[in-house]
Amino acid sequence: MLNVALAEAEEIHSLIDLIPGIHEWYQEFGFLGTTWLKGDHISFIHVVLTLLSMLIVGILIARSWRKFKPLPDAKLTPRTFFELVIELVHNLLLSQIHDKAKARRYLPLVLALAVFILFNNVFALIPGLAPATDNLNTNVGMALLVFCVSTIAGIREKGLVHVIKHMCGPMPILAPLMFPIELISQLVRPVTLSIRLMGNMYGDHAVVAVLMTLCAACIPAVMMCLGALVVVIQTAVFCILTVVYISMAISE
Repeated sequence: MLNVALAEAEEIHSLIDLIPGIHEWYQEFGFLGTTWLKGDHISFIHVVLTLLSMLIVGILIARSWRKFKPLPDAKLTPRTFFELVIELVHNLLLSQIHDKAKARRYLPLVLALAVFILFNNVFALIPGLAPATDNLNTNVGMALLVFCVSTIAGIREKGLVHVIKHMCGPMPILAPLMFPIELISQLVRPVTLSIRLMGNMYGDHAVVAVLMTLCAACIPAVMMCLGALVVVIQTAVFCILTVVYISMAISE
């Protein structure tokens, strides 16, 4: 019975799959191309949910900007939500970089990642939807962006020669050993960032899908409550590691 449930959960990726003829549409959508990472056909549901999350964020930002005022609102509104996220991200940057000018320089990047990941993760709480963050292509793209920014930031702050010397270690005699180790540690960072986020979001979504096919809605509801914590925690983990990587790159 468990094997049947797993097969059904794998076949039905989202509630949209239950619409008649949707699989044929998926096949036509896949003809638009293949993913750059694994070479699979482009996923219909992940692209749609990515665009939907961007649209929702754009609408909320437009409403927040139109209602801008000096004093905060007394209740939770889109403006107070974005103010809270901006303050949390800014404080996170300050706690690691200890320089207001440099913290504000990287604030747009970390803020954009936080909002994008959070709103995409929220789709995992809706039964039958597959968030874009459980797709490895999406996560690797964000992780490579963080890797490029942190590497360029380190070279910009210290210079290429200083970065190479740091990777070679404090003792020249150990340079042949230290440099490959440091290089591998740098290259592993985008891998760990992307796989960690994808694994947690895909696992949470798969568990809820299997439980929905096995039992009543009460048990999946409990898992969805735990999934709400996963949504916030995984967003925070990705942003914290991004800030740590940037801080390590530009610090002395």
